[in-house]
Amino acid sequence: MITNERQYKITRSQLELLTKAIEKFDLQEKIHQTGSEALAVAELEAIKSEVELLTIQINEYELLKSGVKSILKVSSLEELPKILIQARIAQKLSQKELASLLGIKEQQIQRYEAEDYRSASLKRLLEVAGILNLNVSGIGEINKPQEKKTSEMDWSKFPVKEMYRRGWFEGFTGSFTEAFQDNFELVQNFFGEIYRKPAIALHRKHVRVNSNLDDYSLLAWECRVLHLARKVSVRQYDQEMLTTEWITSLIHLSQYPDGPRRAQEKLKEVGIVLIIEPMLPNTYLDGAALLYGDKPVIGLTLRYDRIDNFWFVLMHEVFHVMKHLKKEKIDRIFDDLDTSDGEKIELEADELAGESLIPTAKWNMAIARFTRSVESINGFAQKLGVNPAIIAGRIRHDENNYTILNDSIGQGKVRNQFPEISFGI
Repeated sequence: MITNERQYKITRSQLELLTKAIEKFDLQEKIHQTGSEALAVAELEAIKSEVELLTIQINEYELLKSGVKSILKVSSLEELPKILIQARIAQKLSQKELASLLGIKEQQIQRYEAEDYRSASLKRLLEVAGILNLNVSGIGEINKPQEKKTSEMDWSKFPVKEMYRRGWFEGFTGSFTEAFQDNFELVQNFFGEIYRKPAIALHRKHVRVNSNLDDYSLLAWECRVLHLARKVSVRQYDQEMLTTEWITSLIHLSQYPDGPRRAQEKLKEVGIVLIIEPMLPNTYLDGAALLYGDKPVIGLTLRYDRIDNFWFVLMHEVFHVMKHLKKEKIDRIFDDLDTSDGEKIELEADELAGESLIPTAKWNMAIARFTRSVESINGFAQKLGVNPAIIAGRIRHDENNYTILNDSIGQGKVRNQFPEISFGI
């Protein structure tokens, strides 16, 4: 959502650039360059999708500024943050002017709006609504601070013991017994940094996991990833930079011993944050594509400590960011790649991840797929500019035989690149 004139001008400039990029896009030439029709089409569709989103955002901002779009009565806490932003724009108040009326700094309003007021207290939300003359009757009763439970959340089901062991309750210095006794307050504060009302997080998501999933553990893991992501400074996400050439350059980093670390830094170039956070028990998770405001976040668990697995999961989530986040009202996608999923978005991400790592046209002609020798695998990997583990992993997948080439998949060579993270579960 566009919240100020600076963002409006930037968005218009981005739209112009993307529109010109579509006009100049030569699909046949791109197929020739990449050797992959699927990747070429995916790049074009991603640009078109971004143009559509930017156009919607610009139109909404212009309608609000012109006074054509009216602000309705607020009827729920979930819709309040967006309406606060819309009402400010419609009343032609700048972020600086609203901050002055509240007696706070302009940067605080910018932060509130960038995060959809996630870090704001209910008192602050109502204070802003009052200044903007919004009708919020009944809102104050939705979530009273003293309430200890809701019909939507059973706070006792969150994995407090594991969250405590991992040090997720920042600022809490008590024992585990004390943490368990105060679990309601600790867990509420933990989620309050990301979601004012955690039940909201149960919606607008796509989940590819098995039937034994613990939703409470999944939600805790998600909030931890977003909490870490908001501390990472990156440039504004730029869909236009995610070209097939950029994707190829990302994959070429797999050749280096510290490829995963390099990938984390390269993703920052386009405004994507990569967070490594081991899965919580009963989540069976490989990775996720999330949004924190307008910032795309990829979370990986490294549940399988293998080079081939790291790169496939990473590329799977990159394509989710490119093609599926913010589309069809989805802002969170969770993946257990051991689980089959017939959903279109998962099939598409699987196909594009595999195609980007090893183009089908080249794979069909590869001697390595037949001989399976270390020499042929290394030779083919060198031609593609990828880690040999990726080739070995593809052979194991195609043959549905995960007992072969165990010495070629980079076992035990990913987690040690992130020594600051404890992978003990």
